[in-house]
Amino acid sequence: MVRKGMQDRKTVLCITALPPPITGVSVASEAIISHLKKRYCVDVVNYARGNLVSGTFSLRQFLNIISQGLRIIKLKGKAEYVYLAISSTFWGNLRDLFFLFLLGKEKRKNTVLHLHTGVLDRYLSSCPNWVKILNRKLLGDVKAAIVLGESHAHAFGQYLSQDKVKITKNGVGRELFIPEELLMKKYGKIEKINLLYLSNLMPEKGYEVLLDAYLSLSSNLREKTVLHFAGYFYDEFKKEKFLNTIKKEPNIFYHGPVSGGEKARLLRDAHIYCFPSYYYYEAQPIGILEAYASGCIVLTTNHGGIRDIFQDKVNGIWVEPRDIEGLRKNLELLILNIDKYKGYGFFNRRECAPKYTIERCCQEVEEVINL
Repeated sequence: MVRKGMQDRKTVLCITALPPPITGVSVASEAIISHLKKRYCVDVVNYARGNLVSGTFSLRQFLNIISQGLRIIKLKGKAEYVYLAISSTFWGNLRDLFFLFLLGKEKRKNTVLHLHTGVLDRYLSSCPNWVKILNRKLLGDVKAAIVLGESHAHAFGQYLSQDKVKITKNGVGRELFIPEELLMKKYGKIEKINLLYLSNLMPEKGYEVLLDAYLSLSSNLREKTVLHFAGYFYDEFKKEKFLNTIKKEPNIFYHGPVSGGEKARLLRDAHIYCFPSYYYYEAQPIGILEAYASGCIVLTTNHGGIRDIFQDKVNGIWVEPRDIEGLRKNLELLILNIDKYKGYGFFNRRECAPKYTIERCCQEVEEVINL
């Protein structure tokens, strides 16, 4: 079989956010683009903000959007397909509408939207009437839209025909799947129970709740554990406050943003993954899936799209958002009974392999693009 030359490949125009910063959208988009490049010519328009603050206006970002709009005009002519990662905020939605307008009606017919965030339905029901009219006009033209889970299946409401909405859950790389022998070793003879928070350090993601809950544990329980934080701070004041709080705590460590081998090591060593998020836009945290692949017990909230990938007493334990005392009690329960509850970790690793690979995710996105 003769491999097709680049000149024979169809072109996909990918309009999305890429790292930095590291977010669920940017990580997933990076993987999808890498996958598409194996079979297509891919042009990329990167509209990343450069920080973690969602839904706010800045002159710098406005000028960036204008610049990326000019790139869309330049690149759209040769694109057979368009992939556009969209937002659930007012300013993000205006950006998306601007891009869709620039693409023109014919290109919109070959455009696939990818919703990586939650609450789009709430936003569309409350946005100004003139914005609703624009959404109805421009979203209605697109070929399809991808959502992350069943809880978001009706996110587009009346703005997009339901038969155009496809569900594709997130995935993780094979390098994060812990081998069976290491999983057995992890839970075999535990000297210290490793707790891990791996996400961007925003208050709404629950890192402060976790820190307060951990510090409220008895000294004897803290001696049995090590608490690791890893991720990016967007607020230097909060970072300084956090570091000052933990500097005298011998069992708490902050690793900063991590990737590659360091990230894999933290996940493979972790016994309990803690993610008490109450983030308004929470959709389907890749960190939870990474914890599954690494055989972790998961403590998280019944919030946003987390319910699409997590079941209480199956994958771990639900905790109520912002409930420091409830989180403390569940940490205590797991620490004192790790042998009893380690089965959650084994189940998560076993179930993750067929359901949550990045290859499966990217393949499903490609199939929607090719509809």
